[in-house]
Amino acid sequence: MQAVEWRAPHELAVVERPDPVAADGQLVLEVSTCGICGSDLHSYKQGFAAVPGQVLGHELSGVVLEAPGVAGVAVGDRVTVRPLTPCLNCDRCRAGDVHLCESGAQDNIGYGTPGGFAERVLVPRAALGDTVFLLPDSVSDRAGALVEPLAVSLRAVRLADAGPDDTVLVLGGGMIGLGVARFLRLRGAGTIVLSDPSPLRREAARRLGVDIVVDPLAQDVTQEMRALTGPGGMGLGARVDVVIDAAGVAAGFKDALKSVRHGGTLVLAAMYGARIELVPDRIVEKELHVRGSFAYKDEFPMVLQALQDGDVDPELFISHTFPLERTPEAFLAQLDRDTSLKVLVG
Repeated sequence: MQAVEWRAPHELAVVERPDPVAADGQLVLEVSTCGICGSDLHSYKQGFAAVPGQVLGHELSGVVLEAPGVAGVAVGDRVTVRPLTPCLNCDRCRAGDVHLCESGAQDNIGYGTPGGFAERVLVPRAALGDTVFLLPDSVSDRAGALVEPLAVSLRAVRLADAGPDDTVLVLGGGMIGLGVARFLRLRGAGTIVLSDPSPLRREAARRLGVDIVVDPLAQDVTQEMRALTGPGGMGLGARVDVVIDAAGVAAGFKDALKSVRHGGTLVLAAMYGARIELVPDRIVEKELHVRGSFAYKDEFPMVLQALQDGDVDPELFISHTFPLERTPEAFLAQLDRDTSLKVLVG
């Protein structure tokens, strides 16, 4: 089969590899579509969670080719995959928080095991309703590849728990930030503001239901929030109830701390990939509720339901689609924030 291997920073190679073979309790899928995630870009540029020869890709949909011993799944079924492969033995796994498995990502699809930028992929631990989810007829293969990142977005929104009277600031208009914005609207948040320097992404945010968009390169985010909500405590900053950081950049983190109100909530849903300056005093003085949001727990069925009900239009998130043999070109397209939203391969 054809697959795309990571060789070194900024170097991908389309190669021939043996077809995977499923053992009992595993699946082999013919990959229909695989999306490029921000973590894939970290790997592409810096080697994050990648070694030479690794096949990246964990946002995927496919058709079942082999399913020995996997109850409820048949050859020919269209599925999406939760790519986590937890150990099931650590404290977090035993508590039901398999997304926080203490073994890390070493066995996850697209990290420790070969991922979806290939013609076929092995699902090493397949269980219907846990790591494998059937796609309804009304949910396309392209939409199926968005279930994973949309689940990341929904996780952050559920942890933020914004209400109808809340003003919410979303930092970042990539796939996760746009998904956050859509689920905030669906779950009844009050005023939604999204900050991103890309005109394309700000326009996408408007189409997804955001009330106000901000260009952080041309506008002072905190001052815009101050104009909207009024000044914060002691006349400083602003009074935003909830900030969800889906950008992972130092300047945005500073905007978050200045814009959020006393007693407000800050949800970090992005990987920064670098050290940032942190003044803990702002967190202490404002008595902020700071939450990390990592991956997803039980959000996959909720996302599938939203797609099936038509509450989320997957095409509003997608800007480019490339065939597998042009995956290196697809990565370059995804790196261009001004011209891309979600880039798919397949």
